[in-house]
Amino acid sequence: MSLLCISLLAAPATVWAEPAPSRIDVSELSNGIVKIQHDPLKQINEKIKISKDNQDFYYSVANHNRFPLQLGDGAYTISVLQHVADNKYRMVENKVVNLVASSQQAVFLQPIQMIYWNQDSIPIIKSKELTKDLKSDREKVAAIYNLVTQHVQYDYPKANVVTSEYIPSIDSTWNDKQGICYDYASLFGAMLRSEGIPTKLVMGRKNDIPQYHAWNEVYLKETNEWVTIDTTYDSIMLKGTKKPTMIKDKSEYTVEKQY
Repeated sequence: MSLLCISLLAAPATVWAEPAPSRIDVSELSNGIVKIQHDPLKQINEKIKISKDNQDFYYSVANHNRFPLQLGDGAYTISVLQHVADNKYRMVENKVVNLVASSQQAVFLQPIQMIYWNQDSIPIIKSKELTKDLKSDREKVAAIYNLVTQHVQYDYPKANVVTSEYIPSIDSTWNDKQGICYDYASLFGAMLRSEGIPTKLVMGRKNDIPQYHAWNEVYLKETNEWVTIDTTYDSIMLKGTKKPTMIKDKSEYTVEKQY
């Protein structure tokens, strides 16, 4: 299963007769977020390309068009790409922004397209109830980890048909009680971020899983460290006889992208 692996060829930028209003919203730039204004009624197939230091991230313009600048402070190039034909896109807007984040962890506390929530989302309400009497971030992480690994089961048929355009919904995952690794990581990430715990959604490889995989890295302020947690892997293990350990050995994972 390969997620978000999109090959794009961009043609030269569109030239307008008169300057068009920018669709790139940087009002939350200090939190490491750029937003894209989108009219769903136009039904135009568009992508967003975000580049920094020779790294490129591509996103579909769909719902909740909030995208992270997760590579630290500095200059990012934001491009709006519009579909032309086949695998070809043309650039319709291009903007360079300079990020000076309010903190190193700020971007990993925000709702973004692939980890989207609001305070009315059932999983967010559940996480508030579950952690209200807990003191440390580690206690909160463990409580939410136990809930997610026990509540959600792996959806094998979905894993066989999901495409690179897929975007998780934490409410759907919660209500269906099943999902793929991407769903687990999105749900876990949203619940922790809503509690003020910086969390990354990570994609890449695990040493004993042949498919492309998704998991989380979580920042524990008590020990000032990022730890690796894999709710998908542990949820499957719980169905067997082995009891998993929440914090994983980082050497078992190869990070390719993080959000």
